[in-house]
Amino acid sequence: MNENNQNPLVVEMTDENGKKVKVEIVRLFKDNNKDYVVANDLSNDSDAYIFEVKTTEKGDELVSIDSLSEFNRLCSVVEEIEKQEEM
Repeated sequence: MNENNQNPLVVEMTDENGKKVKVEIVRLFKDNNKDYVVANDLSNDSDAYIFEVKTTEKGDELVSIDSLSEFNRLCSVVEEIEKQEEM
């Protein structure tokens, strides 16, 4: 995944209920030497997800953030990045 790529990337994922969901990767960011993405649910504008990007021999994998405290911390990181971009 390219941090500087301006073209939207849409991927189909399976949610926790087994339902297929199309998401658009809208932001790539780094935190604590790890790569993360923010993805918007294309079928529901109010849903957004944060995934850790892990590189394997098969390529990049998006891994769920299972810890609520870690998810909330990453949301704060994204908000701070967005504030800095507005300056």
